[in-house]
Amino acid sequence: MLIFWVIAGVALVLLVLTVTVGDFLDPALDSLDFTGGYLSSTVVLSFLATFGLVGGLLLSTTDVSAFVAALAGVVAGAVVGAGAGVATRALTHGPTAHQITSSDYVGQAATVTTSIPADGLGQISLVVAGQSTALAARADEPVPTGSGVTVVANLGPGVVKVSSSPSHTL
Repeated sequence: MLIFWVIAGVALVLLVLTVTVGDFLDPALDSLDFTGGYLSSTVVLSFLATFGLVGGLLLSTTDVSAFVAALAGVVAGAVVGAGAGVATRALTHGPTAHQITSSDYVGQAATVTTSIPADGLGQISLVVAGQSTALAARADEPVPTGSGVTVVANLGPGVVKVSSSPSHTL
């Protein structure tokens, strides 16, 4: 019975460390992964913690054999581990998982929200990966408010260069 509690305790401690510090066990698991990305330290540790808890609880509260407790622990651990795998994969591979960078702005259509004077800054609004963003913008020629533009280059943090695109207006 003690082995179940030890497995559960060690797995829970490592699971808390994984959640707070990061997936420090994943490099080792990546070499063993045959599931297409569903095997992670969160999945393995969730499985082990559930296995230990269910096995330990069954042995201490009922008079089942160690084999039955281990079998129940494997089944419960597989269910919880599979749920953890699906949940973590959905969170890490979802549509909002991508960190937007300034390189994502290049080539995007935008609308001028504050006119862009010659040799000056104006403001544009654009949507990238479902997120609305306002940026300072420069252009080779003056561009009035409401005009459609295309981002052609990054000039620095929060500043882009745009060019007029007549097909896009506010």
